[in-house]
Amino acid sequence: MPNRRPRLGLWLPILLVMAAAQGSAQDWPRVTEVRFSGNRITQEKVMLREMSLGPGDRADPAAIEGSRQAILDLGLFRDVAIRTEPHDEGVALLVEVREKRYFLPVPRVDTSSDGDFSYGAQVRWSNVFGLNHRLNAFVEEGDFPEDRRRESERTLRLSYTAPFIGDTRQELYADLEKLDRVVPSPQGGYEEEFRRLELRLDRDFTRGRPRQGWTLGGGLFFEDHDTAGAAAPPADGRTTALVGVADYSDLRFHVHSETGREFAARMELAADGVGSDYGYRHLTARWFDSRTIGSREHQTLHLLAAAGVRDASGRLRDSFSLGGSGRLRGYESDFLQGDRYYYGAVEYLRPLRWNWLRLLVTAEAGGAERDRAGTTDASPYASLGVGVRVRVTWFVDVEIEAGLAVPLRGGDGVRFFAGGN
Repeated sequence: MPNRRPRLGLWLPILLVMAAAQGSAQDWPRVTEVRFSGNRITQEKVMLREMSLGPGDRADPAAIEGSRQAILDLGLFRDVAIRTEPHDEGVALLVEVREKRYFLPVPRVDTSSDGDFSYGAQVRWSNVFGLNHRLNAFVEEGDFPEDRRRESERTLRLSYTAPFIGDTRQELYADLEKLDRVVPSPQGGYEEEFRRLELRLDRDFTRGRPRQGWTLGGGLFFEDHDTAGAAAPPADGRTTALVGVADYSDLRFHVHSETGREFAARMELAADGVGSDYGYRHLTARWFDSRTIGSREHQTLHLLAAAGVRDASGRLRDSFSLGGSGRLRGYESDFLQGDRYYYGAVEYLRPLRWNWLRLLVTAEAGGAERDRAGTTDASPYASLGVGVRVRVTWFVDVEIEAGLAVPLRGGDGVRFFAGGN
């Protein structure tokens, strides 16, 4: 019979550690109070909602750290710290935060090597009423001399997001947009106008602290399209579509970077004659994954993927485009257009002296098909780019990048790209 003593020798230290850990958990003091400081605007209930422990719970260090990270994941703070302090027959949790600036009125000026130029103004209010509500409003006007789809454009847009309305897990989203465009054509330019409205109610199904899981929702999307001018084709008319969204998030925010993953999918469905002059199906999906590389803090590798398809017979324009500062940086704006598209990218980011300034190296590939001009063949195009990305940590979700990119197929050589959110 084989000697079993070595196996006991292996398991004994593990059992002793487990027993010691269980005993220490029972000895943790109870939380008697939670106090906040530094939150001049953010309401306490917004942060309490992200904490996994409160008065009466054991002051488990793992739960404290999870709560700290969950509050930081809101994206509203430059720093979050939680410490304990003896209080009555237990401990008080002292939550200290450094708030970002939530109101950002900024001018909008965009230009490119194609001669595209647009200007306007934007207001971003990221923590309305201290409830983590978000308001975004902008007006923009631009000229696009090399664009196939537009000569000039004027946009007015207003959106509002209200999570946890009435202290429930429901989130209200509203978006209103008016767009006026001059379109070039061989017969002469014509004007078109879009009026869009979306109303949606989502529900948060995330669990744990920090949070991870799904958010699901649905609502209505309304669009009214009109054209004017001697060379104008018939307008698309009006459509009312059912909208469904499904988002998954397991993303950790580290002020200068983030790690984890996100997935988002959206579907629109309209039926001809049911509140619509035409029917269509529209589906998009995107994936984002960020991983740490090496031991350097905020050195990350990003994996991105996105795709979309739209089936809308008789519609005048292509639904998707690739090229420019957002996707396929090595190509001109809207280089690829079609009713189907796919896109993938790899991004390497590394701090350059300061954490807020990072080197960006990117490789991208994508394609589109069913182009109405008959110029897109769905085969992949790709580009390589290098530049810098700047994260402005004083404000919520503000990042700017600039650099050079070279196309690997077609294109016009090395291009300068710049953009931000």
